[in-house]
Amino acid sequence: MNSVDRVVGLSAILGGILLVFLGWHLDPGTAKLPGPGFWPILIALAMSGIGIRLFVYPAKEEKPIRFQSSRLGPFVIALLSILAYGMILNDAGYLVSTAALLVIQLRWVEKQSWQTSWLTAVAAALISWVLFRILLKVPLPLGILPMPKGW
Repeated sequence: MNSVDRVVGLSAILGGILLVFLGWHLDPGTAKLPGPGFWPILIALAMSGIGIRLFVYPAKEEKPIRFQSSRLGPFVIALLSILAYGMILNDAGYLVSTAALLVIQLRWVEKQSWQTSWLTAVAAALISWVLFRILLKVPLPLGILPMPKGW
């Protein structure tokens, strides 16, 4: 049996229990009007379910570990770009900072072409802007781009 799966499963169960406890203290609200603890509790339940599955039914055999080239560089780029995103979000605005983050992630972390990176980043930023800012009325920072009044 695979003891790694059992350890990971048990960790997910314990982490899920902790997350449910913390989410409950944030007021879960109701199904009609979810509170700030609703999503942490929902994520915790899913995490615990996956943990139970791993703990009860671990993989039957150990798979040999294949050593590959290090992904430390892309990992550091991903972390630093997310940190920079948080720092420039209010000043640059949601659209600019989100598109920049996605270009960096797609180009240097996922090794996509420039064209794919830019098209995907701009499309994702615009779609998420419309979804959150216009349809759901979430206040997102405008930043440096001039937007029509009421956007």
